Amino acid sequence: MQRLLTAAVTTLFLCLPAFGVETVAGLDEQYSALKVGPSSAMRAQTFDSGHMKITLSDGAAAPVMAGSEVIGLYFKGAGSFEYVSADPAEAAVAATNIRRATKLKSEKTDKGLVIRDNFDEVFLWVAGRDFPKPAGGGGAALEQAFAAHRETFGRDRDSEAAFLFIQQKIDAPTTPVVRAEFKGGTETMVYVYDPVVARAEKLYSLHKTQTTVREYQQALWPVLLSEQLIGHTRKQFVEPNYLLFDLNYTLVASEKNDATLDVTETIIPRNRARRVFRFYQYDTVYDNNNRARRYTVRSVKDESGKDVPFVHRRNELLVGLPEAAAANTPFKLKFDIAGDFLIRPSGDSYWELGTEPWFPQPELNGQYYTIHSTVKVKKPYIAFAPGETVRRVEEGDYNVVENKIDKPVQFAVVLAGRYFYEEETQNGLTIRVASYAGKNTRAMKQLTNLAFKMIEFYEPFLGPFPFKEFNILEINQFGYGQAPPATMFITKEAFNPIGAEMNQIFSQGINHRFAHEIAHQYWGHVVKMGSVEEQWVTESFAEYSSSFVVKQLKGKAQYKAMENRWKANANEAKAESSIAMANRLSDPGNDFDAFIDRTHLVYDKGAYVLAMLHKEIGDDMFLSFLRNYQARYAWKFATTQDMISLLQQLTKKDFTEFFEKNFWGTEMPQG
Repeated sequence: MQRLLTAAVTTLFLCLPAFGVETVAGLDEQYSALKVGPSSAMRAQTFDSGHMKITLSDGAAAPVMAGSEVIGLYFKGAGSFEYVSADPAEAAVAATNIRRATKLKSEKTDKGLVIRDNFDEVFLWVAGRDFPKPAGGGGAALEQAFAAHRETFGRDRDSEAAFLFIQQKIDAPTTPVVRAEFKGGTETMVYVYDPVVARAEKLYSLHKTQTTVREYQQALWPVLLSEQLIGHTRKQFVEPNYLLFDLNYTLVASEKNDATLDVTETIIPRNRARRVFRFYQYDTVYDNNNRARRYTVRSVKDESGKDVPFVHRRNELLVGLPEAAAANTPFKLKFDIAGDFLIRPSGDSYWELGTEPWFPQPELNGQYYTIHSTVKVKKPYIAFAPGETVRRVEEGDYNVVENKIDKPVQFAVVLAGRYFYEEETQNGLTIRVASYAGKNTRAMKQLTNLAFKMIEFYEPFLGPFPFKEFNILEINQFGYGQAPPATMFITKEAFNPIGAEMNQIFSQGINHRFAHEIAHQYWGHVVKMGSVEEQWVTESFAEYSSSFVVKQLKGKAQYKAMENRWKANANEAKAESSIAMANRLSDPGNDFDAFIDRTHLVYDKGAYVLAMLHKEIGDDMFLSFLRNYQARYAWKFATTQDMISLLQQLTKKDFTEFFEKNFWGTEMPQG
């Protein structure tokens, strides 16, 4: 690692701490007001970081100052860079994104995929290591150019650049961190070397996109060209920086758009002690009319009630403790949030807080929380939240529901509106079906019976249903389903499949979709994904499990039709990316194609890979594989490498090559 970090430069200086008070708010203020010092001529210097080599050929350079601290270098003149994507797992998706979204040329070499570009200005923001120093004298004034550069990259929607350097300075001051912003070349680009938070280095290009949201019209959206891991591999589960271990919240909703949200979270730092914690937390969302709705974090407090400094911006919340929290030792943070964030789609009489960050939350691999929720909504609305019902009562003008989940989950949600519901309990499982805007008793009974039958079908090879209560909730739209914990959101054709023409069009595969979403209670909540590379653990396994139901209900011919569709769709997308990297497909100019390719890989190719594995090892062994996978990794994060190990134990055969070709690679299994 040290060899990769060595900078080949003519003269160097080391950036040293200069701030007396290191709070997240204080550092953010300093980093938001960067300025350049006197400029000098600079020629023939290079800077290496990870897989990136930057050449500053001829121009003027100036130190960049945060207060009195030198934090980097701004260069304007003739320069170039060369970046090597050396991870073969990302070769296909990197080439696809470069071809679709940029004008860059990439070159396949024995070292990997090489990406080159020229630039006429670069801001090198560096901490914890040396970087080039101007030779002295003779440089053009750079204040105006740097201000324009900062304005451009201030529109970067990838993440808050300053937050990484705040975390490095407070929690890991000797760990090297680099950010390079390139302008004036073929593409506007950013390189980041981050062993502190993401533990990866990445290269991305920035693009405008067509949007009717005024605040986004000048925004620059990232297309990830490469992301290479630092200190670990893609095949391992990556320990999070911290766990969100318990979520306890009270949501009080008005009859309009406003709500208050009091959240107490139990946090467990991993690996080492930490002072700084970065959460995803919406600050702005947009309604159907593109009006901005706000989440305002009014305060963050520790367990004793003392205020904790924080910065909330660009859907990220950075919290800095006065003293480091010990590794693997739980502590609590309390968040007071308010705003007009309740959005009623198309003006309908319901709102949903979905799987997005409507409360402070970490990366996927840090979401491992039990839930205690209390939701209060103005009558006549009623609310639904996942888990076992503690109480459902009326309190004055409010309908109140309190729930709990005592198993670790991800993706907490809330839905409230003009709903009517019925529930039925069989063998300790309560299924609750809620229809929107009227009591659809017939649909409630049909969907309840269907859910019980599908769960009974799954249990012999997936295990007991993981929750004591299961909500099936109508969404007043068409064509999709979603499965948060102990919950199914399903659109209205499921409640009236023989109704209007639109209902009939979208209801053609409703049994399949229903079975897919129920399977997610196993694939996604019992067995979890800890990264986007492993999303097939949820989607492909749920899709393939649902095909067993289709085969049972509709026969072998219908199952075979599903298999043929998976194969055909997978063949259309296979060259663009592997299954593992499909979530990285991106093209601001034609995002629909990227979305379709991603779907054809994560859902269709993944299901087809499982179908071919099933054929190879046979019915009994495949069902044993599913049953053991669920049992061994119950309430845990599972990886593809875990599958390979389990398959080898069960079948006495090594399936490493099978998954290397068909999951990590772009090949298709034969069958």
